[in-house]
Amino acid sequence: NNTTTLERKPGGEVLRIDHPDGTRESFTYNAHGQVLTHTDGKDQTTHLARNARGLPTRRQDPKGLMVAYQYDKALRLAALSNENDATYTFAYDDSDRLIEEKRIDQLTRRFSYNLGGHLTQVEETGYGEKGERPQRSTHFERDPIGRLLARLNDDARQDFTYDDSDRLLSIQRTPTDGGRKLGVSAEKLEFAY
Repeated sequence: NNTTTLERKPGGEVLRIDHPDGTRESFTYNAHGQVLTHTDGKDQTTHLARNARGLPTRRQDPKGLMVAYQYDKALRLAALSNENDATYTFAYDDSDRLIEEKRIDQLTRRFSYNLGGHLTQVEETGYGEKGERPQRSTHFERDPIGRLLARLNDDARQDFTYDDSDRLLSIQRTPTDGGRKLGVSAEKLEFAY
């Protein structure tokens, strides 16, 4: 049998999936049609807890490990604590754009945007075991309608070209002197439609 069968609720939510290999997945939902549990083909269940607005606040995997989600007043993800209790934090500007991410590996990423709301720069600052603070900056050049024209960092420059229908035609990587020392080579990818 090569048939996958889906059983749905009247609102369209999938209740059960029967796979050709005989395994079965199942789902439960809250009154708003949002997933609360998923049981996989090995009969292992993942649980989701949600707040009054329906946003996930906690995910518990079949082993009992949890991921917790926290939101700011604008309902944007502000923090994520993983299964090891390590926390990622996120900050946003008044236009709801992500402007800072602090990761568990001590890397901080800051994002800058142009007036059109397009990403123009990513600044990364790490924190080494000996107190050093390695930094990396990536710049994005865009045309007046926001298409990415170039991506530049210390290792290489990548140039992007498009056809008259705004389809990507090519990406060409040109290494910097520093990039060549690290083994970065020139490369060009071309696309045909």
